[in-house]
Amino acid sequence: MRRFFLSLLASGVLCGLTACRSGSELRPRTRAVSPDADDAARFLAGLPGRGTSPFKLQESEPAWREHSRRLDSMFADFRDRREPQMREFARSELSRREDLSCPVFYPFSGADALTLLTFFPGRKTYVMAALEPPGRVPAAAELPAEALPRLLPPLASTLQSVLHKSFFVTREMDRQLRGQAADGVAQPLLIQLARLGYTITDFEYVSLDARGEPVRRSEDVRRAQSGKNRGLRLETRRGRRQSATLYYFSLNLDDAHLRANPAFGRFLASLGSPCTLLKATSYMPHDRNFQLIRSLILARSALILQDDTGIPWRMLASGNFELQLYGGYRKPYGKAFEGRLQRDLRAAYEDPRQRVKPLKFRIGYGAGRVASNLQLARRRSARS
Repeated sequence: MRRFFLSLLASGVLCGLTACRSGSELRPRTRAVSPDADDAARFLAGLPGRGTSPFKLQESEPAWREHSRRLDSMFADFRDRREPQMREFARSELSRREDLSCPVFYPFSGADALTLLTFFPGRKTYVMAALEPPGRVPAAAELPAEALPRLLPPLASTLQSVLHKSFFVTREMDRQLRGQAADGVAQPLLIQLARLGYTITDFEYVSLDARGEPVRRSEDVRRAQSGKNRGLRLETRRGRRQSATLYYFSLNLDDAHLRANPAFGRFLASLGSPCTLLKATSYMPHDRNFQLIRSLILARSALILQDDTGIPWRMLASGNFELQLYGGYRKPYGKAFEGRLQRDLRAAYEDPRQRVKPLKFRIGYGAGRVASNLQLARRRSARS
């Protein structure tokens, strides 16, 4: 293990979340590619746009009105059944002063802005990272009236899993977000933001330069291009709250790819000590091929909120963290993950000294069928 860490230090990758480079503000943002991302977001979300929106004519189409009704129903179920309890959890468990000032890192996120923004509202910087391509913000000409009956129903379907189950199903994303329903995560992200009450004030297609700094790139010509730190930057505002920046980067987080990608590590270094969210990761942080991203998260995260698919419990328990358990845990849900049972985590849930807190909403694999679980690891301060 010591040799492994030395190799990471030598490559510069481990600096991503350690003190190799002090946390610093990201460089000033460049001019947006287009001011129309909010118009696209509202149209895709089935919400009426501004009077001068280039999508305004399409709002009179029956296919768009049906799309709007369908999304109304889908999001109403989330608002009624899970959102109030999730927001209460965020207020009671994730709202210390230091929590509110940290940037948020969400690896293995897919297109799930919903969980990220519900648990961590009001932060200045959000970073999502996953394999799925970033996609494009569509122009009105790409959504002509005659194509809406074909394009809008599958787009709404991309959100069914995250709204009902709390996560995007990997096999569905592989199909839906690589050309069948959308050319990447951009369109589902826009819908979620608009439906959560965010205004998108600016956007830009980005990548990372050698120093790990976001720089503008050209819009994808071929659809569903992924990897190589291809990204999307969205500037958002919600009500009177301060503006926030949401980054999505497409990359492979396994050891081989991350070791060859020091730019992403340097970008993470610019965040300082983030709050990290891990959920429905297919247990990739448990795999020996994902030691590097696991080490990065453990090395510097100020806070880790996860379900049992995140960092193995033994690693959290042996680290410099205050730990809190929520919900219940017996074993992983589903035959595909039977080998991921954590006996020490089950013992911790059964230990009366842990004072496990209830979880009033469903989240993660098996949500609604078995007890959901979350673990919160908060880094101890030097004085504690």
